[in-house]
Amino acid sequence: MQAVILAGGKGTRLHPLTANIPKPLTPMFNRPVMEHTLELLAKHGIRDVIVTLSHLAHEIVDYFGDGEKLGVDIRYSMEETPKGTAGGVKELQPLLDGTFLVVSGDAVTDFDITAALEFHRRKSAIATLLLHEVDDPSEFGVVSTSPDGQVTRFFEKPKAEEVFSHTVNTGIYILEPEALSCIPYDTPYDFGRELFPHMLRNMEPVFGCKPDGYWCDIGNLAQYRNAHFDALMGKAKLRITGTEIEEGVWVGDDCDVHSTARLTGPVFIGDGAEVRRNVSVGALSVVGDRTLLDEASTVRRSIVGNGAFIGRASRVTDCVIGTGYRVVDHGDVHNRVVTVIGDRMIHSTWDADDVPSIRINGISDVNASPLAA
Repeated sequence: MQAVILAGGKGTRLHPLTANIPKPLTPMFNRPVMEHTLELLAKHGIRDVIVTLSHLAHEIVDYFGDGEKLGVDIRYSMEETPKGTAGGVKELQPLLDGTFLVVSGDAVTDFDITAALEFHRRKSAIATLLLHEVDDPSEFGVVSTSPDGQVTRFFEKPKAEEVFSHTVNTGIYILEPEALSCIPYDTPYDFGRELFPHMLRNMEPVFGCKPDGYWCDIGNLAQYRNAHFDALMGKAKLRITGTEIEEGVWVGDDCDVHSTARLTGPVFIGDGAEVRRNVSVGALSVVGDRTLLDEASTVRRSIVGNGAFIGRASRVTDCVIGTGYRVVDHGDVHNRVVTVIGDRMIHSTWDADDVPSIRINGISDVNASPLAA
């Protein structure tokens, strides 16, 4: 079986983190988010992968190469002009010789793809949409199905008064090649807005499947941070590298953690990081590779990118700290997204109007402020 990964987007809603990198290379536990997807595909025996590219394509090619290190065989398709999600796949039609999977390069998921494929074949479907329940469906395609799983209604990104279901399209599809036959060549065309509504009008066998597992679209900064938290709490079954030195505390290779440092799980410390004397890293924190936490600094409920520096006696709380960013000694960074673009320090602020509670081991007094989308 083949898979197509859509990796051409600019990730504008993840700015400033994606100002210098393509969205599929956004770090998740010190590895690109697309790497987790490729590992999932290999786990389910899908090793023939085509990646569609556009924005900063060379960086994705340079990182993943032919995919051999991840146990897959990657080919690349360059879009000189945007053709939409379905239009880009249409260009690959000569290369697709059977049932294939389409998945976004920024999806965080551990879906049981094998079970979904069995469902697709059992239903003799031309298209199977992998579905998931969400609290706010307004940013997705809302889907309703009959008792046997056939899609009966599809509405892309409804307004609040148009919502008829909290079951949404995850952007992960199992397709037969004939599903592409009605897509025009050389013109933008979208799966959710155009192809699936067209197939429903033609009464073609389009089904929806709710596989077991976790899914999150890291379309904005809040979702990006929450996906890390979900993985730390075991909701998302991602492979977290390093050694679990105690329950919920993962430490990467070649780390230097001082004996007086306090690590309160769930927490992740990346490869080659240095955690100095009297540092405190609190629950729901991710510290990237080669990051230095200087003496008496504190990190709480934050994602700290690779190669960052947190100065002496500084406090970082409810933040996303970008790759290479430096927090000065005695600094206090709270409810911020900060990163480096060229020689500039870029700052954004969390939208803290609504602060959801996150439960850790039955304790519900740990709060995470959502970022503005």
